[in-house]
Amino acid sequence: MTARRASAVLGSAFAAAAVVFMSSLVATNDRQAVSVAERLLAAIPVKAGAMTVSLAADYRPGGRVMQGPPLMAVVAEDEGVEGAMVAKSFFAARRLELPPVGETLVLVGRKGAYKIKIAGFIDFDRPARGYPNILVPPEVASQIGEEWRPFEGGDAKTLSRAFTSDAARSFDMSKTLLLWAAFLTALALVVNSLFLSIEAKRREIALLRVVGMTRAAVALKVFLEAASIAFSGAVLGAALGTAALFAYVACDKAMFPEGAAVSYSAAACVVLCSIPVAAIAGVIALKKALSVRPLEAASAREPRSGHAGMTVAFALGFGAFVAVEVWGASLMKSFVPSKTWPDAIVSILPGGVSSFDIGKLKNVEGVKRISELQPLQVNIMPLEELKEQRGGRGPGAQRMKQYRNALLLASEWMPDFEGPGSGEKLSAALRENDTCVITKMMARARGLETGGFLELDCGRGHLMKLKIVGTVDLNWHMVTSRGLLRGLGRMPVNTDGPVFTSFDTLAAADARPQEFVTMTHLWLDFEPEFLASNGVFGAGRKVERGITEALGGAWLKTKAGDVRGNTVRLHSRDEVSDGTLAHGSDLIGSMARVPFIFIAVVSLGFIAMIAASADARKKEFAAFRAVGATRWQIAGVLAGEALSVALKGILYGTAAGSAAGWLFTFTTRSAMSNWGIPPSFAFPFAAIAAGAGVCVLSSLAVAVPAAACTVFRRREI
Repeated sequence: MTARRASAVLGSAFAAAAVVFMSSLVATNDRQAVSVAERLLAAIPVKAGAMTVSLAADYRPGGRVMQGPPLMAVVAEDEGVEGAMVAKSFFAARRLELPPVGETLVLVGRKGAYKIKIAGFIDFDRPARGYPNILVPPEVASQIGEEWRPFEGGDAKTLSRAFTSDAARSFDMSKTLLLWAAFLTALALVVNSLFLSIEAKRREIALLRVVGMTRAAVALKVFLEAASIAFSGAVLGAALGTAALFAYVACDKAMFPEGAAVSYSAAACVVLCSIPVAAIAGVIALKKALSVRPLEAASAREPRSGHAGMTVAFALGFGAFVAVEVWGASLMKSFVPSKTWPDAIVSILPGGVSSFDIGKLKNVEGVKRISELQPLQVNIMPLEELKEQRGGRGPGAQRMKQYRNALLLASEWMPDFEGPGSGEKLSAALRENDTCVITKMMARARGLETGGFLELDCGRGHLMKLKIVGTVDLNWHMVTSRGLLRGLGRMPVNTDGPVFTSFDTLAAADARPQEFVTMTHLWLDFEPEFLASNGVFGAGRKVERGITEALGGAWLKTKAGDVRGNTVRLHSRDEVSDGTLAHGSDLIGSMARVPFIFIAVVSLGFIAMIAASADARKKEFAAFRAVGATRWQIAGVLAGEALSVALKGILYGTAAGSAAGWLFTFTTRSAMSNWGIPPSFAFPFAAIAAGAGVCVLSSLAVAVPAAACTVFRRREI
């Protein structure tokens, strides 16, 4: 088998093997679900009817307030434990290290915050949503004044559903990209092989044309060669993927007690995909094959080395990587808080404190200005239901309709959202009754503008009409989410955005009796010198402690005289930004690794290209040798050609991938429920530059050995 054919078959095989292996690994993980569920029942034996409660954890690894979705604890009462026993799965859900035994966990419910001390760990580390992950004795359970519900339980088969989707969810994120990458990789390698084959056999094809071969026969020959390479690669890939799966499972039998499960549908898919790969590759190469004329049979011209096929192949691989990175960066850009938002939001949850306590916070060290930020979500008129989002939780809970809504925010001052001095003007405008300031995202979504009106349904038949006195360009998503400003009072977490009002206007919209309204949120700016000397993390933790101490501690007495727990959490805007970008990088990075796998596979095409180039330039290289060039110098020339092709592919891939990434961003944005988000284009220079460097190294890792082997094995060079 020639080098060009071998590299194309092997490259196609590796691409197909990746699809079969990943799909089969998901099926293998699903096969273990019942066994995992049996281990769960043995490790955490919770009887049906046992009382349980779901609580969010205020857990701070390294002292930092956790970003992202809350860490959820399902606490079950168990008379057989002497202290709070925490399953390792509780921390494994967010890939956290286990804290030392004896550390205190703070759990937050709807009625209060509660402290429990870790007495030990349960040796089970697979998260199962909804199943208890903390066992407490009755005396600890009695301190948690929430609505406990009986545990429904279930057998291993029923509980297995909590595990069958774990691997599938991870795979689904990149499944489409994986399939497309494999398809394009095989296509690129087959096309490259056909181009090189046609050039190497130009005289042979011309001779066949002289003796009577028709153009249709030439075309058939091209398609048969394409089909042979594609089919051989697909079959070999399916076999390699299956073998790799069995080897992987055999290395960890404890993890896979039920053995391997081959995804025959994936294997059949890659074999069937060889048909369109061969057909498309044949069509692409057809023009080059039919351009061979019978007169070339008398030509003494040596075959020419062609780089077009390999350039396109490398550009496709790198372009897919760039598209994913640009898509991710552009998408994340809309969720990074604007720098015009205040430095931090503080939440005092779940119950809050008296609004009069704001006076205790005026002298907190490091704070330039601080104010109560009072939130209230109300529905927007005309009512528009949020599909597939109904309120109520637990058995028998009422399923309430939820509508598109505005998040009313009242504060005594407004930041300079639109430049210096704008905050004072906006604050003055809001002092008039029934006025508001909206974001430009809401204005775009609902066709609103300054001078118009925002109509609200505040509940119980109370309608309001607020005059819009300003629109501000504000990216608010992650700050309000991390600060838990939205989703309070069983309102939906999705909202059309903040609407700034005065305290009087918000009070008029609030149907709750005044005695039930507490201070649950603050926002503040740091003193610049304090922030510079302590850094974002240090400044936030010091101010958080200062607020907690000024309020008399996190565990505060209510008017009724009982002690109700609160957690005081400061969410720094810049920490939220870093956490958002880190989460996006982690999410997008797992998808961006898929094209990288296939870039390495595509690099195998350099073997065929170098072999063809050596054939085409053997007279030239013989002349080089005659004048004193060494074999290593000639190998360097061939490797340099491969590097040049890789650099061209990177250049073309960057341009095409950037355009594709922006298109994907626009398409994704249009499907989002948060209306008014403007399409934005971001180019992650650092990530793409690093990717380009890896691609260059990948190409050289194949090209240098291939060039050396080609030169030293040929006597004519």
